[in-house]
Amino acid sequence: MQDTTELQAPPAGFSGFPPPPPVRPVHTSPPNLINQGAPQLPTLAPVAPRPPTAPDANPFATSMNQHWAPTSAPPGPKRRSPGRRIFKWLVVLALFGGAVYAGVTYGPDLMNLASDDESVDELAAPLVFPTPTAAPSPIRTATFTVERPDSLRGLQRFEVTADFETGVSQVMIERSGAPNLEVLTLWDQTFIRRVDEAVWYQLDRGQFLDGSDSSVTRWIRTLDQLLPPALRNSAVIDQATHSTIGTEAATRLLVSIDPADIARVTAIPAPLPPAADGTPAPPPAEPTPQLPPGLMLQPGTDEEPTLTMEIWVDSAGIVRKSIMPAELGAETITVTSVSAVEWLPVFPTPEMVQPFTASALSNLGL
Repeated sequence: MQDTTELQAPPAGFSGFPPPPPVRPVHTSPPNLINQGAPQLPTLAPVAPRPPTAPDANPFATSMNQHWAPTSAPPGPKRRSPGRRIFKWLVVLALFGGAVYAGVTYGPDLMNLASDDESVDELAAPLVFPTPTAAPSPIRTATFTVERPDSLRGLQRFEVTADFETGVSQVMIERSGAPNLEVLTLWDQTFIRRVDEAVWYQLDRGQFLDGSDSSVTRWIRTLDQLLPPALRNSAVIDQATHSTIGTEAATRLLVSIDPADIARVTAIPAPLPPAADGTPAPPPAEPTPQLPPGLMLQPGTDEEPTLTMEIWVDSAGIVRKSIMPAELGAETITVTSVSAVEWLPVFPTPEMVQPFTASALSNLGL
């Protein structure tokens, strides 16, 4: 069904919007003339600009203040006088020179003390001779170092590994001003070479440390062998500390003893004369405790006031290190390891051995 409603046209002059309001005349005044009848607005003082703020001085400054340009130029660098600069350099040079002097003067002694001393002292121990807490195991093989003075060659140092049952030994000889040597000994055979060469020389007869005794008690001693009870009764322990030799715990003792007591205790009593009337002779005197092999009181030193020795004793009663005074030979022995098993070094083959001649003697520095 279609819509038949007809739309009527708007009357003439109708634009679709209401007419504008009438225009009223506005009375204006000249620019410099104030209208007294018009309402007046209050006047305000001109706003003074804020002083510039440094962004570092106020952490809460706005972004505008942070970029505020300074009103004055930054101060220029201060001029320093040449005398003040020279004084500072003199102070720096004096401190550096003092450090160099201290290093040169005290450095070598401190380095030698840290590198040469194989013992590390710890806490103080009671001033008594330690009692063994474990039975010492049989000693067949040992590694130790020996230091002793020589009137011609100065201080000698040997590093020894020896099997005391078979007589096999290896000796490393350190020398100053001459090449170091290695010596292998087996019964009546001795091979010697420079450690920096592969050629060996064979000697006619085997010797152990320049002919020294090769028995175990000569180098590895217990406290009872080094200081028998008769000597310990007259000895005085000046200092005792818990220490270590390598990895082995030990007690370090600084012992003072009268050399007259050593001479008296170690003296061999004179034999008793036979009885004239045929009566039986009295029983022999008790055996006198003797010092171990290699330890002997030097003649004429029994009148010295006191002798001081330094020893390190482990829990089994083995003397791990001993430093003897000059009156007892001035020898230092340091035992680094002991064992009950067999030891055998690698001996040179016949192709590596040459006869010991005069040129070999010169090459070895002997």
